[in-house]
Amino acid sequence: MTQARRIKVSNQSIPRHIQLGINYGHIVQGWNFKDYVQDAAVRKDGYETIIVDGAQRVGKSNLSLQIGGWAKHALLAFKKNQVKIEDYNKAKKHGITPSAFIEKLPIKTSEQEIWEAVLVDLVFKPGDFVTTLEAVPDDDPLDSLVWDDINAHYTNTAFKINPQEYSAIDSTFTVVGTKCRVIIANIPNVTRLAKNIKDNCTFEIFVGKNRKRMMKRIYRLPGLRSMDMNLFKVDVELPSTFDIYKIPGWAWRRYESKRIELAKEALNILKAATDMQDLEGYVTVIEATKICKEKGVNWGINTIQQMGSRGIIGSQKLNGKLCVELDSLNEALEAETMNA
Repeated sequence: MTQARRIKVSNQSIPRHIQLGINYGHIVQGWNFKDYVQDAAVRKDGYETIIVDGAQRVGKSNLSLQIGGWAKHALLAFKKNQVKIEDYNKAKKHGITPSAFIEKLPIKTSEQEIWEAVLVDLVFKPGDFVTTLEAVPDDDPLDSLVWDDINAHYTNTAFKINPQEYSAIDSTFTVVGTKCRVIIANIPNVTRLAKNIKDNCTFEIFVGKNRKRMMKRIYRLPGLRSMDMNLFKVDVELPSTFDIYKIPGWAWRRYESKRIELAKEALNILKAATDMQDLEGYVTVIEATKICKEKGVNWGINTIQQMGSRGIIGSQKLNGKLCVELDSLNEALEAETMNA
C-alpha cells in the first residue's frame, strides 16, 4: 500500500460541518483511512460499514480484502501482544495513531495468519451474511467481514423481489454492532446498493480506472430547521493508488476459486431465467398428449413428435426436453376435431 497522505488543515480553515464532525467523533484529525478501520476493529464499541465502489475490473474486491486484512491484523496483533485497551486509549490521547501503535507492537503477526482469517470471513450471498453473523457469540464479535460483489445476489430491488430476505438483512443490521465491528462490501455502482445497506454506510471508497482511491467519511448531523438528518461526505485522506499485489498469490487464488463458483451460479440463474422465458407458450410432449386426450384426440407421443419434425406444429428442445408450441397444437387439434 502506498504511504497514506493525511489531510492537514488549520483550525481557522475548517468548514462548520467538518468541525461538527470532529466535535462529535466522526472525524479524528491526523488519522488516515487505515486508522479508522484498525481502531474500529480493536474497540468493543467500534463499528464501520465500508462500501467500495467503482467500474468493473478496477480492483474493488482486491482493495476490500486488503481492508479486511488491516482489521484482522489489528485484532490479531492486540491479542498476541495482550494489549490493554487502557494503554491503547492513552497512546491515542498522546497523538499516536492506531496504525502507528499496531506497527510498534513487538510480537508480529504472520502474513499467513492474516490472510487465512480474511478468507474465512468472506461471504458472497445475503444468506451467508446473515448465518455467519448469527453464529457469532454476542460477547466476541468478529473484527471484520467482507461481503464481495454484494449486488450479484442482493440488489436495490430486493425489498420488492424478496421481502423476507430484505427484512432479515434489515434486522441483522439493527444488531450488527454486537456481531461485527467492520463490514466491507463492494459494488460497481453505489446507486444500485440496497437502501438498508446504504443507510448504515460510514465510509465510501471510490476506485477509479487508474486504481486511484477517493476515501470519504460519511456521517449525519441533525437538521437545523427540521427533524431530518443531513448527510455529509468528507475526505479523510488525499487520493492515492493502491498495490493489487499486496495480497499473496496463494490467498488470491483461493479467493478466485470462490469467485468463479459465484460466477457459475450467477450464469446458471440467468440461464434458468431465460429458459423459463423460452418455455412460455410451450408444453412438453407428455403434457401435449394429455391435452389431446382431454379434447378427444388419440395422439400419442410418437404422433406428436412426427408432427413436430414435419413442421405441422411448432416444436423445440427446452431444458433438454422436446416441447411443442401450444397455439399450433390447439390449431391442429381444432382441425382434427372438425374433420372427425
